[in-house]
Amino acid sequence: MALNCKTSTWFEGKVKSEKPMEDGLTKSVKEDYVVDAFNFAEAETTLIEEVSAYVTGELNVEALKIASYKEVFFDEDPTADKWYKVKIQMIVPDEKSGKEKRTNINYLVQAPSTQGAFRNTEEIMKGSIIDYVVASITETNILDVIAKGEELKPKALKPLVEETEPIEPVAGEDGFEPLS
Repeated sequence: MALNCKTSTWFEGKVKSEKPMEDGLTKSVKEDYVVDAFNFAEAETTLIEEVSAYVTGELNVEALKIASYKEVFFDEDPTADKWYKVKIQMIVPDEKSGKEKRTNINYLVQAPSTQGAFRNTEEIMKGSIIDYVVASITETNILDVIAKGEELKPKALKPLVEETEPIEPVAGEDGFEPLS
């Protein structure tokens, strides 16, 4: 099991679009995405750019909010097709009162199942010297996470048109030679 972590400011967005169905018809759908961005404007622009290649017709970003987590854990397992919000409670003694103090930390964790999300969370916390409990694991409706600097396209999205080989320019009457 290989996990990769990306710490950033994450935005959760709800996108309404027309998607082609297997029977050739289109259907209006609302889908949840998470995007890595500096601000709301960049998050909306990134969502539109990334998702527009995979839909037909109009695309609207209907909701956008800053996520409650700063760290997203990507699972390299090809069967890890779900996203879970995981709440960890760090347990530290309060020096003044002597009682336990619990601090909540939220993560977004990719996994194939709830049990997989728990295993991944245990792997994430393996080196921690602070006591903790996994307070909750909630499956989300997030279709995909779009991170900056990622070479791979989101796994859940499929292009409407297959990419073709680029057409090589030819020297024309304008006197320009093609670039090599």
